[in-house]
Amino acid sequence: MYWNVALRSTWLWVILSLAAGHLTEQEKSTIVDMHNELRSKVQPSAAFMQKVVWDETLHLLAEAYAAKCIWDHNPQLKEFRMGENLFLGTGPFNATKAMMDWFGEHVDYDLETNNCPEDKMCGHYTQMVWTDSNKIGCAAHFCDKLLDLEKATLFVCNYYPQENIEEQKPYESGVPCSRCPDTLPVCEDNMCVVEDLFHPSEGPGADDTEDPSALPERPRMTTEPAAVPEEPTQVHVKIETGMESEANHGSEMESVSAPLVMLVWLLVALVL
Repeated sequence: MYWNVALRSTWLWVILSLAAGHLTEQEKSTIVDMHNELRSKVQPSAAFMQKVVWDETLHLLAEAYAAKCIWDHNPQLKEFRMGENLFLGTGPFNATKAMMDWFGEHVDYDLETNNCPEDKMCGHYTQMVWTDSNKIGCAAHFCDKLLDLEKATLFVCNYYPQENIEEQKPYESGVPCSRCPDTLPVCEDNMCVVEDLFHPSEGPGADDTEDPSALPERPRMTTEPAAVPEEPTQVHVKIETGMESEANHGSEMESVSAPLVMLVWLLVALVL
């Protein structure tokens, strides 16, 4: 009897690990949409704010690093000139809760003075609203144990270009879209965008001369340390305990890939 209970627990752990390790398409859309919604509503308003789009290269980098279950920033951040936000929690994974936690740091950040109290964290907020960051890719991984937490989900979001450049503000305040450059002439939801941004011919997978989701080659070494922050975005621990359901966690079984569904049925058959 005890062996059967332990076996059921083991299979449940395997199923949860696989489910949490791959973001659904709905979760990816939620991540992008929420970033853009929050960026469009910054206070004070931004004279120039770009929309972010999903980037598969950043996603793959985040996925590979999250799978290591290391509570520290990716050492390749400077090399690829990426920014990064981290979140750790237990219970059902909820990307919305993680992003609202990051954005909540705005209460401690002063845009006018570009200041954050020493005993507070503001780096996740400034990364989320950094106007030059226009690509994002995230991943979640279910870790057996990380820090003092067992069966916790590590959520990693990568941004390009990076943020938190020393002595620079994440954006300049002003009338929304009043400083849109010629390359981003359209104002949409208080953000500067290109014309026909969502035209089918320009969407993901389009045969463009230049892939908008592709990161540039690794930069050569420079002698401009000011262009790279001394430290990457601050690490932030958000411990979420309990197993209560979240309405928007986006991990319904129908959204899981076919191979995972087959595996679940096989595991259930073995347990029963």
